[in-house]
Amino acid sequence: MDRVVGSMQRTEFVLDPAEAWRRGRELDRLLSAARSSRPRGVVRATHAELNRLDELRALEIARRINSR
Repeated sequence: MDRVVGSMQRTEFVLDPAEAWRRGRELDRLLSAARSSRPRGVVRATHAELNRLDELRALEIARRINSR
């Protein structure tokens, strides 16, 4: 599954290291604000169930990012 963040075309390589660093920090800030915490402790479940939970968590994060 592809996850696209933002609406700008990102097919070009950023050749300026300072600009790449700035964009990376901005993306990290955006993603950390949308991240939800994982439940603490041990979870016993099947592999398919854990994958389903991960997909639900990813959808929740995407909704938070796209609602801005």
